[in-house]
Amino acid sequence: GGLRDTVFDVDNEKERAAWEIAGSSDWKTDGDVTNGFSFEGTDEGSLDYALDRCLDAFYNDREWFRSLQKRDMLQDWSWNKPALEYEELYFKCIGQ
Repeated sequence: GGLRDTVFDVDNEKERAAWEIAGSSDWKTDGDVTNGFSFEGTDEGSLDYALDRCLDAFYNDREWFRSLQKRDMLQDWSWNKPALEYEELYFKCIGQ
C-alpha cells in the first residue's frame, strides 16, 4: 500500500508502471505512464535524491516536466474502479 502503489519513478519504473496502471507488458509500445520521483530508503539522503531529480527536471527540462504534470492529472486514482471491483467480487461470493 501507500506510495509504492501510486508513485512510479520516471527513471526506474517504466515497466512496473505500465503493468500496474495500464495492464501492459510493453511501455515502449503503449507509452510511458510513470508519474513521479520515488525513493527507496527511509533516510534523508534517499528523499533528498528524489527531490533533487524533481527540481532538476523542473528547472532544466520544463517542457518534459509539464508533460509529466499533464500525464499525472489524467490518471484516475479515485476509488471508483476499485469500488466496482470489490462490488463485483462481493456478488460473485454470494452467488449472484
